[in-house]
Amino acid sequence: MNIINTSFIKKFILFSSILIFLIPIAQVTGPFFTDLFISLTALFYLVVIIIFNRKLHNNNLILNLLIFFWIYILLISIISDYRSLSIKPSVTFIRFIIFTYAILFLIQNKKNFFEIFNIFLSITLLVVILDGYFQFIFGHNIIGLEKMRPDRLSGFFGEELVLGSFLSKLFPIVCFLYYHHIKYKKIKILNTLVIILIIPLIFLSGERSAFFLTLLFSALILPMIFSIKKFLIIGFSLIFFGLIIINLNSVIYDRYIIQLVDHVRIIMVLDERGKWRNIKDPDLKEDPNLINYKKETIYFPEHIGLFNSAYNNFLKNKIKGSGVKTFREVCKNNESNYKKYLLKIKSNMDFCSTHPHNYYLQFLTETGLIGFVFLCSLFVYCVFNYLKCSVHYFMNKLNNLNLFQKYIILLSGTIMHLWPITTTGNFFNNWNSSFIFIHFSLFLYISHEYSNRSKK
Repeated sequence: MNIINTSFIKKFILFSSILIFLIPIAQVTGPFFTDLFISLTALFYLVVIIIFNRKLHNNNLILNLLIFFWIYILLISIISDYRSLSIKPSVTFIRFIIFTYAILFLIQNKKNFFEIFNIFLSITLLVVILDGYFQFIFGHNIIGLEKMRPDRLSGFFGEELVLGSFLSKLFPIVCFLYYHHIKYKKIKILNTLVIILIIPLIFLSGERSAFFLTLLFSALILPMIFSIKKFLIIGFSLIFFGLIIINLNSVIYDRYIIQLVDHVRIIMVLDERGKWRNIKDPDLKEDPNLINYKKETIYFPEHIGLFNSAYNNFLKNKIKGSGVKTFREVCKNNESNYKKYLLKIKSNMDFCSTHPHNYYLQFLTETGLIGFVFLCSLFVYCVFNYLKCSVHYFMNKLNNLNLFQKYIILLSGTIMHLWPITTTGNFFNNWNSSFIFIHFSLFLYISHEYSNRSKK
């Protein structure tokens, strides 16, 4: 390798590392800078590998499979009836895969990569967390952004109510870095402070899905990190204090109990005027014979219309789907009998949005059975490995406890990201994908380390 090539590669390592260190800050500002930093990192990596030294590229089986997935979504977008919507996001999706390759390359070649990334991430999270608590106490954050709703916190995100989602998606990475730098006391203190403060704020943010996924992740890792006794103590303590806060704060009680019940199901009745009304409608006159009225129960009323549109489109395009990011259009073609039934009972129900609010339904409707099987296979692979690791842990068959802890944290984080029974954002959204692929990059790195150590 000549001097010019070596110099350029060193500059790439330095510049791309800086971009990655800044991504957590960029994610707070929104999708523009986040996507810009990811795209530039991917582009520079391609330049280094293709022009300067192809030997620096290390193949990865899972990432190679992702490339086949990218080719697949590109093909179905080309033949889609909505190709003008689908081709661009399908073509540009490759940047996330190349970005993942780039992170793996930088981890191997950038000295103190994790230490520096940890400092940037932890300081960013600490500022966001303290700002969130400030908004909870005073009604506005440190730069004057008011609460958009009394039961929700947004902090620096303003009108976008994604504070809890932002924190929950980065929580597994902070836990991983805590154990990765367990010997660095100053960094460990910073990580510890973030970990202690982050879960209560996710709860206070009012994002129920984010809080549920955080609890799921915690339940997966705690038995592998602490003894069963400590796990039970921590678990019951969280539940106990959570119930106290819910019962003492009427706003939180409304968000986590009353609204949750209404979002799980509503009961509609046909009143004396032939109009369908919510049984909780305050204008509905109390009637001792109300039980004799015609009743209908709608489950998940906030999202059932979107779920129905996704399933209806899947039935029309079972194998290949309709193409990436086409749901916003195909949902308009939903003429199912179930839609007519729901609209008859609740006329203001939504059947259209930019995405169906669930990764698995999104894959079914936009990428068909082939894409759906790809996503399910990855989830099943992670669950299987988690169960396998659990057996090894409880049978004391571990060669390196610290490495196991780091692996189980990122494995559990991947399960959290892919958990099927919850509402989610858009998988192909730039901002949302940035969290998924940063986490996935670290997971692939630690999987390789763990696999190599296990063979010894």
